[in-house]
Amino acid sequence: MQNGQKWTKLPVLVVFGLLALSTAGCSIPFVTELVSEEPVPSVDLAYHRAVIRCKILVDDMKIEANILPPQDIPYSHQAFAGIRVGYNFPYQDFKEIMTWARNYYQEARYIMLTDPASESGRARHYKLHLGVRTDEAFKGGWKPWSDQDLKRIGSISSQEEMRTLLLSFKGEPDPLPYQKTEDHWWRFGF
Repeated sequence: MQNGQKWTKLPVLVVFGLLALSTAGCSIPFVTELVSEEPVPSVDLAYHRAVIRCKILVDDMKIEANILPPQDIPYSHQAFAGIRVGYNFPYQDFKEIMTWARNYYQEARYIMLTDPASESGRARHYKLHLGVRTDEAFKGGWKPWSDQDLKRIGSISSQEEMRTLLLSFKGEPDPLPYQKTEDHWWRFGF
């Protein structure tokens, strides 16, 4: 093969390679992020006996709701006392969901905001997850909200105001007592 023939085939191979990577079945995260559509807001609901009622309320808001499978520990309001809010989850929808969320996730006192600089996919920043494990809140250093703090959610009037309020509850990681004797896995986000 001549040198000229080798170089004329290279652009064709590059084009075919890019087309193959941009297909829906591509599993390379970087490429998937580049070619995927803008994520839409959605809500993940931790499985418990009243989760169907919660799904109906979210469906009425015209937001996609996903019921997560049961976890490895039995559901209890104390063990799943977290709410994770995506950095780009619409503040109006957050406010509306918080008007009823604590009726179904009764001890939810840890409201966490996703970090936009994290390596997790961008779809996570458009999700609201009700019923996050409480130990995740401790691992991240999130402080509990009082009833007065929760009432402040109703006065949020912008996306930036929501982010500022949520970040005001971020502190230093505080592991559970049984975690203090373990390696410091919680400091590294594992």
